[in-house]
Amino acid sequence: MGCPACGCADVRAAYHEAQGGLEVLRVGELPDPEPGPGDVLIRVRATSMDRVDVYWREGSHGMRLRWPQHVGGRDIAGVVEAVGEQVEAVAAGDRVVASGERTHATLALAPADLTFPLPDGISFEAGGATPTAGRSAHQALIEKAQIQSGEIVLVMAAGSGVGSFGVQIARALGCRVITTAGTAEKRSKAVELGADLAIDHYNDDIVTAVRDATDGRGVDVVLDHVGTPVFAAAVRSLAPEGRFVTCGVTAGHLGELHLGQLFVKGVTLMGVGRPDNQRIAATMRGLLAMIGRGQVTPVIAAAFPLEEIAEAHRLMESSRFFGKIVLTP
Repeated sequence: MGCPACGCADVRAAYHEAQGGLEVLRVGELPDPEPGPGDVLIRVRATSMDRVDVYWREGSHGMRLRWPQHVGGRDIAGVVEAVGEQVEAVAAGDRVVASGERTHATLALAPADLTFPLPDGISFEAGGATPTAGRSAHQALIEKAQIQSGEIVLVMAAGSGVGSFGVQIARALGCRVITTAGTAEKRSKAVELGADLAIDHYNDDIVTAVRDATDGRGVDVVLDHVGTPVFAAAVRSLAPEGRFVTCGVTAGHLGELHLGQLFVKGVTLMGVGRPDNQRIAATMRGLLAMIGRGQVTPVIAAAFPLEEIAEAHRLMESSRFFGKIVLTP
C-alpha cells in the first residue's frame, strides 16, 4: 500500500536481517509505514546515528533484533507527509523534528506528542542531529542536576553527541565548563564550543587536572555517559555536595563506589531514567527553544547518504568524530 500523500509503493531504508559486521547492512525497499490514529508520517530529510545502532547491528550489549528487517535510528527531521485521524497539532507540509523509530529511511513514523515544529532557520541536518543526544544532555543537566549559573560542570567526552550538547547547555546557563576528549583536535573543538578546559581522558589524570583547575575544590556537577572507565574519576572529581548524573554507559556499566566518600562528601548520584512522552516533550520544547535562540547549535561531524550506511557505522565504531553523524535519506 502506498503512502497517502504521494502514492509511492515502498520506503527506501537501511536495514539488516542478521547481526554481525558491516557486511550485514543493506539498503533497499521495504513496505512503507502507515500512521496509526496518533501518529505522524514524516518524509525524512535527516536522521542520525546513535551508538546503540552499532549495538543492534553487532548483537552486543544484549541487543536482539525486533523486526525481520531491523531499521535503525530514532531521530527525525523532515516534512509531514500524513497524520493519523487524532492528530491536530501538525499537518501535511509542516517542517518538523521528532523522536520516532526505524528512522534510517525515507519515511518514518513518530508519535504526535513527540513531533515538534523545526525552529526557523535551523537546517534539517541540525534538526536530525538533535532529539536523542540533545534531550539526554538537557534532561541530565537542567532537570536532574539542576545546574545553576556560576557552578562548575564536568562533561565527559565532549566529542560525543551528548558531550557536544552538554558543553553548550552548561555554558548557556552560565556555568564554567571542564570537559574531556581523547585527541588534541577534539579538545580544541571543545574549547571552541565553550569549554574553559579540556582534559585528555586517555593520558591525563582527570582528578588531578580537575583539582588543579578548581583550586582543589572539585566540580559541582558531572555529566557522564561513558560509564566504567571514568566513573571512579568522575565521583572523585566532585566537590562536597556535588551531583553526578549519568545518561548512558557506552563503555561499561559496572563501577566501584567508595560509600564512605559518598556520605562524607554528601554526594548525589542520579540517572536520567526512562521518561514518559510527556516529560520527553517538555525537555524537547526547552531544548528547541535554546536552539532557536542560538544558545545551542547541534554539531554535525559528518553527513552520509543512506546508501553509505556502512561508512556511517564504520565512523561511529572508530570514535574519530566530534558531534553527531547524520544520514540524509
